[in-house]
Amino acid sequence: MTQPAIIVMTKVPGSAGVKTRLRPLLSEVQCTELARCFLTDTVTNLAPVFEHRIIAFTPENGRSAIETLVGGHIYIPQRVGTLGERLDAAIAEAFEMGFGPVIVIGTDSPTLPPEYSAQALDHLQSHEDGVAIGPADDGGFYLIGVSRLHKGMFDGVTWSSDKTCEQTVANIENIADVDLLVLPRWYDVDEPDDLARLIAEIDLDETARDRARATSRWITENQKTFV
Repeated sequence: MTQPAIIVMTKVPGSAGVKTRLRPLLSEVQCTELARCFLTDTVTNLAPVFEHRIIAFTPENGRSAIETLVGGHIYIPQRVGTLGERLDAAIAEAFEMGFGPVIVIGTDSPTLPPEYSAQALDHLQSHEDGVAIGPADDGGFYLIGVSRLHKGMFDGVTWSSDKTCEQTVANIENIADVDLLVLPRWYDVDEPDDLARLIAEIDLDETARDRARATSRWITENQKTFV
């Protein structure tokens, strides 16, 4: 386990519908622009922690657009299937490439403190059978990481529900001898109320603005059009 990597799971803004639950508060163009900012900030914040960053993208024909946006990284298309199947496939592919431990993160939390992913990495590097998970306020999770492959973590999970993280943790706890780290809770920006929370955080917290510079600039330029 000498080459840790983090996988960023993302839709390619402009090649796929993104942040659709923020409509009609935002236009389709604004949703795309905001998604680009979220992705940019996420990848930027991971750079000090992870030398190896894998962009797992969908749709498959969107690589050039996303590479133009965030630059040179390792790119893998997401597999077809449920989110659990896509997570399993991306994690397995990273291990096949020689990486480990492997952490997966989304792009819905642009102000997520990088210390959380660093805590996850430290735990996984310290435990041969480590698993780390970051619960989200909506019942999902913003991060999951493993020291080695574990089958069944996502079996029967109801995705996009208030039980997603709970069900995933239950599956993990059924795997023998796993050392589980539960990270501090954070929030995803999916709904208009989440966007309002993000705006308030950026307004009040300078460190949040530093973690989400592209997002902060976009909000400053566009806030009057949707608030």
